[in-house]
Amino acid sequence: MIRSLYVRVTMTFLVIVVISMGIAYWMADQIFTRDLSGQFPNQLDRSIVRMEQLYAASSPKSLSIFIKQVAEMQNIAIVAIGRGGEVIEAGKTSAEITHLLTPEVIENVFAGQLQMLPSQAEGETSGPSSPPALGRKAVLGERDWAIFVRPDRVPEIRSFQRNTYTILITLLVVGCILIPIAARYLVKPLKMMTEATKRIATGDFSVQLPVHRRDELGNLADSINRMTLGLSQLETMRQDFVSNVSHEIQSPLTSIGGFAEVLRSEQLTDEERNRYVGIIKQESSRLSRLSENLLKLASLDSKQHPFEPRAIRLDRQLRDVVLSCEPQWMAKRLTVELLMEETVIVADEDQLSQVWNNLLANSMKFTPDNGHIRITLSEESGCATVRIADNGSGISPADQERVFERFYKADAARDRVKGGSGLGLSIVKKIVDIHEGLIEIESSILAGRGNGAPSGTTIRVMLPLRSAQLQAAPAGSGEKDMG
Repeated sequence: MIRSLYVRVTMTFLVIVVISMGIAYWMADQIFTRDLSGQFPNQLDRSIVRMEQLYAASSPKSLSIFIKQVAEMQNIAIVAIGRGGEVIEAGKTSAEITHLLTPEVIENVFAGQLQMLPSQAEGETSGPSSPPALGRKAVLGERDWAIFVRPDRVPEIRSFQRNTYTILITLLVVGCILIPIAARYLVKPLKMMTEATKRIATGDFSVQLPVHRRDELGNLADSINRMTLGLSQLETMRQDFVSNVSHEIQSPLTSIGGFAEVLRSEQLTDEERNRYVGIIKQESSRLSRLSENLLKLASLDSKQHPFEPRAIRLDRQLRDVVLSCEPQWMAKRLTVELLMEETVIVADEDQLSQVWNNLLANSMKFTPDNGHIRITLSEESGCATVRIADNGSGISPADQERVFERFYKADAARDRVKGGSGLGLSIVKKIVDIHEGLIEIESSILAGRGNGAPSGTTIRVMLPLRSAQLQAAPAGSGEKDMG
């Protein structure tokens, strides 16, 4: 079995060339034979008539010599048969004509019929076709003769054979040289792609194929390059993810293990023991939150997370979230201001509730004591727009571009103190994307205060308004100040 694509392509092209040449030769021979059959009968008939006229005008002494001279001058083969069985042959192919004659054919000619003899005897198929022979009765002197004439291998036949064989042999030789080269040109990119895919399969995502073609192979190479780039990015994300998860898990585990070992000491006071137990509990809660967030992200990424949209009063949901967080913002003596319009959207209530809880928790975490948080809700350009603004320390422009990345922390040390894992905003971004919404951050850093400029962060969430099938019960809207 031929397994090489290069050999297959080469052999296929060569077979096609040989078959094409055979068909071309056969068709050319058939066309030439047809032309000969249509043109020569009339010419041969006129040749016999002229022979009669010339014989009558010259009255030669020897009929045999006369026929040979006519055959040489007109380049034809002549066979003359008398009623008594005499045979006179002249020309190079006269013997072939004699070989084709039968008593029936001769009798038909003497009866006054024109007889066309085939170009070759029945059963003979080798070689190119020759012109047919014509037989008719002629009167030479005072005797009747059956005259059969045929062009004696006309130059056109020889030229046709020579030119045809030359052209076909040239095509075959040129094809045998060029087809392997062309096949190698076609197969070479496929070999490169095969080697590239083998490297990709081993984890080497630095492969980049040269794209110099604009055909299907060029498109395939470009697709492989884009696939490799995507796999490389995914691999980088995977490595970062594993590294971040390992780091986030290792830190609390180290604390738990260390303090658990300290608790085995019998010299600890009750106060120290309670403090260490509290730390272990705090780190355990941190691990629990990390595990829950990872599971949440995995569920959202799988596209199989339950998504149950229904009509909800967004202003009511925001107010409920603020009230549920009252102990936290009251502990820091924060002022929380609500300015909301009555708004009904179609969304997954549980998922959106997690969005508002995460965003509000972030604002409370980084807003100083006695600070201010302002939450507004309005309908703008077909969207429900929620703004959560605080007067905290702010986020630098460089960090604003990456805050939605998983495990990214604008200030890693500060987040560890405050118990953050860097997954909250990633979950928020994912949920907003599922709802076909948009989330943006506007922030100025704390250093701006020295110039009289305010600091703080504003997060804007825009969710598309959809026609609600369910109408929420009317409720008062307006402004409420909680502090």
